[in-house]
Amino acid sequence: MNKAINDQLVLLRNALKKHSNKDRAVNSKRYLKSPFKFFGVSLPVTGEIAKEFRKSNKDASKEYIIKLTERLWNSEYHDEKKLALRILQYYPEYIDLSVMPLLETMLAQSTGWDLVDDISIHLAGAVLEKDKRAFAYLKKWSRSDNFWMRRASLISQILLFRHGKGDKKLFFKFAEKMTSEKEFFIRKAIGWCLREISKPNPDEAFAFLMKIKDSASGLTLREGSKRLPEKMKIMITGI
Repeated sequence: MNKAINDQLVLLRNALKKHSNKDRAVNSKRYLKSPFKFFGVSLPVTGEIAKEFRKSNKDASKEYIIKLTERLWNSEYHDEKKLALRILQYYPEYIDLSVMPLLETMLAQSTGWDLVDDISIHLAGAVLEKDKRAFAYLKKWSRSDNFWMRRASLISQILLFRHGKGDKKLFFKFAEKMTSEKEFFIRKAIGWCLREISKPNPDEAFAFLMKIKDSASGLTLREGSKRLPEKMKIMITGI
């Protein structure tokens, strides 16, 4: 039987506190420009805490895990938000279309790339691989006024692209509309995705980069062409 949520939260917070580091907390908060508090727990340790939780709670219900995820996410501590995401990742059987509204809420409440990327790539991406209906969320996010949501619409497919999967046409549609954006995290995201697409599908990545080269930023073009053959890269960047 699972411990009451409140009791479990105390145990998890104590586990994080045990590995707190004041210097790391200060540096992480500064580096991530985060409004949240930090215990200063390293990511490998956070992952180990999540792993041990899974071992001790193999039969936890979906309802229990979702509630625990929500409670951890609503913490004022960044470390607890990261732990929420790690724990959910250890229950892949529960990561399906029904969690997309929760992921959307968490994305909307995120204030930095580390949380946004974790949610997008490892959670939303896992749903996309299982259920094509989840792509409707990407369409919605691509139109958001929140640039973190727009970033999520791009990078949620990144692991799929790496393996020659995903809806590249949809990504190209989003990316073409965003190529003129000034936001660094959008420019970087477009290039990052194109780089992953180029690994299994270099011709497709090259064709799209050539299409946008007059409107895209240098950052996007450099990032997107990194893994392309030298001749293609020179045609895109001129370098």
